Amino acid sequence: MANVHLEALDRNESGKNAARRLRRSGFVPAILYRKGEHSAKLAVKAKTVDQTLYRLGDNAIYEIEDERGKSVTARIIDLQRDPITDRLLHVDFVPVIMTERIEVTVPITIVGEAPGVQEGGVLNQVVYEVQVETLPGNIPQELELDVSGLGMNENLTLADLKLPEGVTLLSDPEEVAVTISPPTEITEEEMEAAGVVEEPAEEEPAPEAEEEAAEGEEEE
Repeated sequence: MANVHLEALDRNESGKNAARRLRRSGFVPAILYRKGEHSAKLAVKAKTVDQTLYRLGDNAIYEIEDERGKSVTARIIDLQRDPITDRLLHVDFVPVIMTERIEVTVPITIVGEAPGVQEGGVLNQVVYEVQVETLPGNIPQELELDVSGLGMNENLTLADLKLPEGVTLLSDPEEVAVTISPPTEITEEEMEAAGVVEEPAEEEPAPEAEEEAAEGEEEE
């Protein structure tokens, strides 16, 4: 995964009004945290960050270049969005060294068709992401869990994940990630408790009764 170039401006103003002005101009407030040093207040292009998150996910590595041409390799550790519009509001970065391994969270993607599902079973994904350790340039966007051989009443654990070379699983490998369970049968008692009651079908009049009724109408 190639590093993403991200231009940054020095942010000398703070407060809500300053943040609003930045967002109106297409930028978003950001902070670059440095171990043992003062944090740098920056402004980065919101569109670039949003597009990168969409294409490469949360673990993308950025090459942040400031106004003086100085670059820092970093990744996002936190971000804030508007709960209604989902607009990006703030981003927190932390520097990384490309030759030092780091711990990151990677999502799990289910691949393949499980025989147990084809037999009518229900696939339940229990774990959606895992902790791994790897070099910054080797972070996978996702980890695949192949369910092609999974039958009814069987499960897969995190040990069944396909890990790229150089990626170490930190989560418990024995933790169950996916199961196939039989379909649940709903009893009459459960249907009644849920308020689902079958209405009795209306009885159709017997042919003899229909004939008698017709004769009565003719006599009148």
